[in-house]
Amino acid sequence: MVNEAMSNHEKESLERDSKDQDSVRTGHTLAESLLAVAGGVVVAVILVSGLSATVNKSENSLSKITEQASPDVLEMSELVGSSLQCDAKDAGSLQCLIKPTNNSCSIGQGELCEADLEIARIAWKYFENNYNPETGLVNSVNNYPSTTMWDTGSALAATVSAYDFGFISKKEFDDRITAMTRSLLKMKLFNNEAPNKAYHTKTLDMVNYANKPTDVGIGTSVLDLARLMSWSKMLGCMHPKYSASIGNALSRWKYERLVKNGNLYGLANDKKNEGKTRVLQEGRLGYEQYAGKIFEEFGFDVSVAASYENKWRGNVDILGVPIAYDTRDPREYGANNYVVTESYAMDAMELGLDNENTELLRNIFEVQKRRWKETGQVTAISEDNIDQAPWFVYNTIFNAGQAWQTMNNADVVYNKLKTISVKAAMSMALLFPDDEYSAVLMNAIESAYHPDKGWYS
Repeated sequence: MVNEAMSNHEKESLERDSKDQDSVRTGHTLAESLLAVAGGVVVAVILVSGLSATVNKSENSLSKITEQASPDVLEMSELVGSSLQCDAKDAGSLQCLIKPTNNSCSIGQGELCEADLEIARIAWKYFENNYNPETGLVNSVNNYPSTTMWDTGSALAATVSAYDFGFISKKEFDDRITAMTRSLLKMKLFNNEAPNKAYHTKTLDMVNYANKPTDVGIGTSVLDLARLMSWSKMLGCMHPKYSASIGNALSRWKYERLVKNGNLYGLANDKKNEGKTRVLQEGRLGYEQYAGKIFEEFGFDVSVAASYENKWRGNVDILGVPIAYDTRDPREYGANNYVVTESYAMDAMELGLDNENTELLRNIFEVQKRRWKETGQVTAISEDNIDQAPWFVYNTIFNAGQAWQTMNNADVVYNKLKTISVKAAMSMALLFPDDEYSAVLMNAIESAYHPDKGWYS
């Protein structure tokens, strides 16, 4: 994501709670890996974990993705090289001792053509420009030295993808991962329990929303932790030599107050009682299930949070399409129940389609397509940075009883600032490649980038 209008407005953006060079690359990455780097760190929506689908797009869209015939075949490390025969004459080579990347970790296999890779190359510019070698962390927003654990997870996704695409060498990949892991192992934790909501990307200090150092921190977002946990697991699977170090980083955290009675909880300073910590249920339908499923993969009991069929789910008819939403009304519970594209797309791409999320995802796509048909407005809804005040807005399909609302984190409505979200458009086009609306989406955003900075939001 590229956002050049920087000041103190980052509070809301933070608060939001391949080795060869052939024209077609094969491997676990697929186009979701491409989109893991597309759009910058906050837009790293589509993940390296894989789709088991076939995507056929026009020249101006995401290009062809086909199933990989032999998903269990692993590629050798680039250090080994295509000429090295580790099962024959070169079996005694030291380089043959280097374990290959495990491309069976993802849920699907596929291939990328050069047009797809070009989209990813543009996106990788963001990570080149915003990388901080002192800590291995990447700025959440362009040229602003602050990040969250959500965005650190996204940066990890992008780094894994960039290496798999051949954008960076094994040496650079190892340097980046080692620096990030070292920071995760030594960063100060909020209340000595779990990562703070924000860190300075150069000093590793815990910071507040103004990016000012704070000894006590501001709190912990359990949803953010889930994003990092997901990609930590993927890293350990694909590159086993990092399993121990990344596992040790996650083992520093205390989970007792983060997961309880099947739900997920965040932590926050109690403003009324200095030195006390508030434990608050975190997540609404969509992001709650994305995070819940990840915690479930780590063996936690998150039976409420991981299910789209929990007691809080409701349905509302929008343009004749049933849209699931969280019935915990923000006017009563104090936390918004935004319905956006991002969480459903990430769930499908990273964790796979299942009996619960398949129809929900289809309806998220269909309702935006119908709005386009009825109004002529290309619709791709998500939360994004913008280049004017209030600098970060939630474009929603539904929130607080209203359809198609755009607002900031303070619930001020900004319907005149509706945008086409690049990450939402790319996500939907990849997930529904054969639908006519996918071509509309990709044509709408094909030039929404700066060649030296990355994709715009």
